[in-house]
Amino acid sequence: MKTEGFKTFTAIMIALVTIASALVAWRAAVASSEASQADFSGLAAAINAEQEQVLNDITVSVHYQAFLAYTRYNELGYKLQDAIDAAGGGDTVASLKQLKSDVWGIAYGLQSIFFPSRYLRPDGTYDSQREIQEKTAESERKQDTKPDLHFSRADDLRLKADLLVVTLIFLGVSFWMFTCAQILRGTMKYAFAVGGMFFLAASVMGASLIEILM
Repeated sequence: MKTEGFKTFTAIMIALVTIASALVAWRAAVASSEASQADFSGLAAAINAEQEQVLNDITVSVHYQAFLAYTRYNELGYKLQDAIDAAGGGDTVASLKQLKSDVWGIAYGLQSIFFPSRYLRPDGTYDSQREIQEKTAESERKQDTKPDLHFSRADDLRLKADLLVVTLIFLGVSFWMFTCAQILRGTMKYAFAVGGMFFLAASVMGASLIEILM
């Protein structure tokens, strides 16, 4: 290859390496920026998760306290009924019946208004665990409460940015070899040109694989 033609070739290759370096640097910067955004989204999701957990725990606790009050009034009504059955009749029975009616009315009001009756088990206990699980699932449907997904994505993007930076190092070696090939004389310049093409090809293939796989 004539000297002028070879210098033109190396100049073109240097330009290609420069363009490839700019593209790889751009993709590395984008990956790094997306990693930061994923970290921010993860923090927001973590805050959402903690907030929803606290609110759900408070709600379930209030419902459970209402259930305990309902149980007390309900049991009191049964005891009053036992007292009525034992008394037989008279004014005392009338008073007990009125009191029983009031107590069971309060129990019914608590069950209807202050806690969801669907969480009552057949044995009369309250399934607070099921309620908290359903509320957690509802919170996940309403908003983002899974920070681990974002943090995992941020780690992958940071790894991608780091690998692209490594690719930039290989492109820098390719640039240096093509520059040496352009200024050297003799057969050594061809060896540097071949080396520059090797590092350029390896860098382009590596960057392409990183983009495809990550």
